[in-house]
Amino acid sequence: MSSHKKPAAGCSQASPPPKKGKWYKQNFREAWLSDPELKDWVARDANDSLAAICTVCNYESTDISTTQILAVVVRFFHNRQVADALLTTVEVEDNSALGLYNAVKKVFEDHEVPLSNIIGFGSDNCSTMMGAQSGFQARLKEDVPGVFVMGCVCHSFALCANHASKLLPSWLEALVKDICCYFSRSSKRKHQFSLIQDVVKAPQYNILKLCQTRWLSRGQVIACILEQWDALVLFFQSEARSDRVDGAAQIQERMSTVGTKHMLLFLGYILPKIDRMNIEFQSQDLRLHTLFNTISDEYRNILSMFIRDVIINQHISKIDPADTDLHWPFESMHVGGKCQAMLLRQPLAVNEGRFKRDCRAFLIELCNQMRKRFPFESDSVLAMISCLDPKEACSTNRSLTNITKLAMNFPMLVPEDDFDTLEEQWRAILYASDSLERLDSDSPTIFWDELRDLKDGNNQRRFGLLGNFMCHLLALPHSSACVERVFSQVNMIKTGRTNRLHASTLCNRLLANQAIT
Repeated sequence: MSSHKKPAAGCSQASPPPKKGKWYKQNFREAWLSDPELKDWVARDANDSLAAICTVCNYESTDISTTQILAVVVRFFHNRQVADALLTTVEVEDNSALGLYNAVKKVFEDHEVPLSNIIGFGSDNCSTMMGAQSGFQARLKEDVPGVFVMGCVCHSFALCANHASKLLPSWLEALVKDICCYFSRSSKRKHQFSLIQDVVKAPQYNILKLCQTRWLSRGQVIACILEQWDALVLFFQSEARSDRVDGAAQIQERMSTVGTKHMLLFLGYILPKIDRMNIEFQSQDLRLHTLFNTISDEYRNILSMFIRDVIINQHISKIDPADTDLHWPFESMHVGGKCQAMLLRQPLAVNEGRFKRDCRAFLIELCNQMRKRFPFESDSVLAMISCLDPKEACSTNRSLTNITKLAMNFPMLVPEDDFDTLEEQWRAILYASDSLERLDSDSPTIFWDELRDLKDGNNQRRFGLLGNFMCHLLALPHSSACVERVFSQVNMIKTGRTNRLHASTLCNRLLANQAIT
């Protein structure tokens, strides 16, 4: 579930008249469409010859309304598949946690769905939705005490990277933004840069723009700058001699400073680790059973960059990243292969200690943020849910020896009176290898659905309770990416000609599109 307020689209018209002199209007000129400074962002307004449309603004959104839309997406297990489906969208006036909760509660009441059917809740990590005291999830727990709550994994990864980046020198973020902005509105500069790309035989890519609201933008922008480094250095050397307005000289000076590329290479190594996890858990395929092991393995990998190997072998939940007694000395610290090669080719001399200190501060904060957002304890619900993997469940070395621990967190699925039966069926899996050989162990959804239909000699379901329990767990949420996709569809539906659609009409179009795809 996610709350979303649509920004107003920009339609560029003449600015207010000056205080002195006369103000004149003019019709749109076709020559503007071939002007190097205008053609990339200006377009004709078909309805007004005295207006011009800013295509950059229209790319972001064509919605001119100021309504706030709440999208309610449900995840369920059906026909051996885990499916996400838009239930409805709600136009809300009160965007507080209580107002949003009452709106969602009314949606379920109108659809005659009891709140007790809710076993999990996922959203982005804003305080309105995830506040422990008075947030949406706190109010949901009052009505559904055993509900499983999980903040969006993808959003959490982005927050971890953003917080860690604040520990780096401030000039680094400024440099990246300045490079991006230098090309953003000038087709002339882009053309000149493309000529230099031809000279140095660099790929003909545009410089991407850094956007805080796009989860993967930071790593992609830095990768692009590193790939175009030689071309950018030549370009800003040329620009620094002629451009006295937009700071080309400052950019050129910072890029020429020893240590700048070292830091970018370090970020070019660490950020893709976060982006890979982000991309994996944005997938529409089932990822819940791999969530804990994937995040734990990557967290351990990041710890190993600055913490000694003998410590890494301990359980990661007990490791304090900020404990300096556990750290490698600076000369043994890992900063990535390309960065290490750069340090050998261009030593930083007395500044190397400061460089390594900044890198370690980034890694410590990144790990602390991950610890804050993910439960790495072996007895956490997220860890125990790994048993949804059929190979893990059927292994004699399975980590979850007592499934009662997991069932106690979901009283709405398995009442305490059935714990004996659940435990017996969980243990019986290990001794039913002949019966389980024909089941599909590669797909959790198919495996557990087939398992609950297995019958014994009395034609009774042999693993009915366990199979039902596992099939319900498959529907637990871990990401709000499906809700973000809904609002991407909103931008496609609300075009320049349909940007006044009512919320109810918009919802009907979204549901119609869902029904036929």
